[in-house]
Amino acid sequence: MTPYRVFVEAGVFATLRGFKRSEQLQFIRLLDRLADDPYQEGDYAERDEIGRLIQVLVSRRHAVYFWADHAVKEVKILDLKPAGR
Repeated sequence: MTPYRVFVEAGVFATLRGFKRSEQLQFIRLLDRLADDPYQEGDYAERDEIGRLIQVLVSRRHAVYFWADHAVKEVKILDLKPAGR
């Protein structure tokens, strides 16, 4: 299967600036895993304002909010928040 393209919301990059280098690399590895397996489910899911199912993947201290647009083979990273909030 061809990897999906991953798009990251601009605000997520602003959040990453405050991360340690090792945390930034961990986030990049997570993006690579999502591109290779866009069908994976998060630890839980929420509905957005239009009813779309948003997956939430908790990775150590952070939660990554994303959805896979299978029609165009893209994964959209919407938000990155501290886990537990």
